[in-house]
Amino acid sequence: MAMLITLFVSILAFFQATYGMMFVAPQNPPLTYGGAPYEEKVIEEFLPVYENGVTNYAVVIPDDASDSVKTGARWLKEFLEQMSGGTLAQYTASQSAQRVADGFDRFIALGGTGLDNGALDADIAALGDEAFVKKVVGDNIFIYGVGRGTMYGCASFIEEELGCRWFTPDLKVIPESPDISIDKNLYSVQSTALEYRDVFWGVVNQSPEWKAFHKINTGMGSYIGVEYGYGVNYIDFCHTMERLVPASYYAGHPEYFSWRADQKAWTLEQRCLTNPDVLAITIENTLAQIRNAPPDYKIMSVTQNDNSGVCQCANCLAKDAELGGPSGTNIWFVNQVARAVKAEFPDREIYIDTFAYDYTTQAPTVIIPGVNTPDDNVIVRLCSIGSCFCHPIDECGHFKGEGFFDTFKEKPSQFAKDIENWSAICDKLYIWDYTTNFKTYSMPFPNLHVLSNNIQFFIENNVVGLFEQGNYDGGRNGEFDALRAYLLAKLMWTPEANVEHLMQEFMNAYYGEASAPYIKEYIDYISDKAVNTSHLFIFNRPEQNVYFSASECKKLDALWDKAEQNANDDTQLENIRRSRLSLRHYKANMMVGEFSLLNPSRMSENKQLFHDSVMLGMRKFKETDPICEPYSEYVWAMRPIEWGDPIAWVDFVDESKVIPLDIDAYIAAHQS
Repeated sequence: MAMLITLFVSILAFFQATYGMMFVAPQNPPLTYGGAPYEEKVIEEFLPVYENGVTNYAVVIPDDASDSVKTGARWLKEFLEQMSGGTLAQYTASQSAQRVADGFDRFIALGGTGLDNGALDADIAALGDEAFVKKVVGDNIFIYGVGRGTMYGCASFIEEELGCRWFTPDLKVIPESPDISIDKNLYSVQSTALEYRDVFWGVVNQSPEWKAFHKINTGMGSYIGVEYGYGVNYIDFCHTMERLVPASYYAGHPEYFSWRADQKAWTLEQRCLTNPDVLAITIENTLAQIRNAPPDYKIMSVTQNDNSGVCQCANCLAKDAELGGPSGTNIWFVNQVARAVKAEFPDREIYIDTFAYDYTTQAPTVIIPGVNTPDDNVIVRLCSIGSCFCHPIDECGHFKGEGFFDTFKEKPSQFAKDIENWSAICDKLYIWDYTTNFKTYSMPFPNLHVLSNNIQFFIENNVVGLFEQGNYDGGRNGEFDALRAYLLAKLMWTPEANVEHLMQEFMNAYYGEASAPYIKEYIDYISDKAVNTSHLFIFNRPEQNVYFSASECKKLDALWDKAEQNANDDTQLENIRRSRLSLRHYKANMMVGEFSLLNPSRMSENKQLFHDSVMLGMRKFKETDPICEPYSEYVWAMRPIEWGDPIAWVDFVDESKVIPLDIDAYIAAHQS
């Protein structure tokens, strides 16, 4: 059996390698990671805050301080006390006399304390939602923001004035010194173009505090609660027509569902949007969900299911023709739901979110204002799912599933046209963007160099919401999950930030200063190779994205060897080994190096890779499918791409024996 499987995967690998070596794209300019040039801040005059671990500053919050202001005050106290080794007192604005009597004649005022004597009036008047000002007036420090803005201002002060970093939920870098000074001429006003920001990566999803500190303001993966000023929380999030018009209706009313000409039947794939009963049911269930939702939940999703089975009944085809395609019909339908919501909740800020995805990706080709243009309480979320992700999304027109010879052609970006067209008719345009390969989470996915460009392009085209989806399934990811989450969070607030500088700071802390240069060289190499020889898609098999020869893999392994040899401690070594899993999964999938068919120990190497992946935190090898129990020796003749779902690749596997691995039990059994 093992010999048959080995033969099967070796044939696949041969064609994969042939494909990878054939595809050579034109050379591009030298690789850059984006953002404005980094400039070290020059401070001409310092303001001492702590001297010898002692301060005469206290934090002052409003008498009626919000929970998010209190969170910002807590952050200041925690970071400053750890930095200085001293303490930081806190008072309310009405306790000024007591504060001074206690010896704290200087203060760090958070929010509307009334202590600025009008010095912030002009700044405050210009602030928008979530914006903030940091300012030294005399010898006092003011941090004031709108809504969550004061809390964000505290996080900004901790990073930019105090030099602290919070790279991952488990990794903070806090420089310790009994003497702390800041810029006496501090004056900074910050805001963001994005009202909705999320990093949907499992490595940070379970830490709402990390998200709030980095100005992520959504509830996917981790609810942003009152202590963080609430967030842009969804009542129901995506592919909701499955729930709004459930399949239970099908037995009595198949006409509620999508007619498919190819099947000559009503199918459960989508819903018939021109059926008046479908509209009535959708409105009824949408209103019911909103009535039962907490008041801080402001967006309800009315979105198509995750398939291409758009309804092809006569009425829907006629409506599509009238309104410029299925997207026009969808907007016409969603507008009616949104109007019903506005009628029932005239004094409540509720938005209806819908997709521009799959068959609704392109904006209507016929524009009828008020009919197939989104109402002001409708959000259109344009999805970049088919795009190439190793070239700027506004330049590269290569698309998932294209023909082999199409990969050699120059193509303008259809996504750039789509975003331009939607931007012209939307008051609120959001983007659902993708930052990993869902087919195989830990394969190399070199896209760090386009994150800045793409986010800036979105904002330039009036995008006001951005959802960056990665490995959300829980657990860790060998393909730079923590680095990617950190960069995305920073770029969504400051799109022009210098990415190379952000990367260097992160890698120095996460991998160690002695190891970081080797890992950066690895990232540079795989990124440059991807840019110049391939396109990068999010549902590709190993052979379909960037290709590395056996000699290249050997060179890249040498960089990881040096990184491991220079690790300062066990934590850094573990981080290095976790990130190295990406190259190991590549080699195992492509059967090169120690995973070559010529290596008699190949199956043992596969066992070790499986073990290391689980022990280093991986919980899924690809989207949704669990890691399977290695129920037989011949599993190790397969490759990681098959481990997640061997039945899909080898028909003679006994399906009854394929069960999800009990991760906790496996770790407990091997921890010693």
